[in-house]
Amino acid sequence: MSKNERLFAVSDADMIEHADTVKATLPEDIGDFTAFDNTLSAEYPATIGTAIDNVLAVKSDQVIIDEQVEKTQNLTEAMGACTNAFRTIAFFARKAFDGNVAVQNQFGLNDIRKVRNNQAKMVLFMDSLAETAQKYQAELVAAGCNEAIITSLPDKADALRQANMEQEKFKKDRGLYTQERVEKLNELYKLLVPISEIAQIIYSDDPARLECYLLPKPKGSVDAPDDLVTS
Repeated sequence: MSKNERLFAVSDADMIEHADTVKATLPEDIGDFTAFDNTLSAEYPATIGTAIDNVLAVKSDQVIIDEQVEKTQNLTEAMGACTNAFRTIAFFARKAFDGNVAVQNQFGLNDIRKVRNNQAKMVLFMDSLAETAQKYQAELVAAGCNEAIITSLPDKADALRQANMEQEKFKKDRGLYTQERVEKLNELYKLLVPISEIAQIIYSDDPARLECYLLPKPKGSVDAPDDLVTS
């Protein structure tokens, strides 16, 4: 079984909600469960509560997705700032070195199409552009370029590098977060399974009480309670 594979077939929210119900209800019934299985002590509800807290301490999938969207947006904005800066520098490079293709190409005019859709390559491109623009700063300024555009190029390159690094790191961290959350959810589920199994025996004639402890069924499921118990 994969480390990211859940042992249950319902949503995380449904499983946690069920665990909360069991945690709240079990203390008044724990004597019945202990009488059936003396390994289930009075501390069992607290053990379930700790397992719930452990799950909630890990970032949920939705939070992870929201954070990744933020990282992507930051990277998109950094790429956009670099692209706009290049377009400005390219305009004045053509103006300052009209007819001199060799110098124009030092500004990356012949390379931009190869890198503009690749963040890692764009970082290196911007580093080179910053060096070239500084080298020809006097000519660019004389042609009408705002000096602040030239001096901002290293910062734009650094911002892009940082945004790209953060997104790549988050992609790797996301797998770790997911794995940890699934592990904690599965630990919680394993605590709830014996409660569900025992409840089906000791509360077979008490449907209302039994319902409190039965593991939640997947939507559309028509399985009998016993079919929901996974060993």
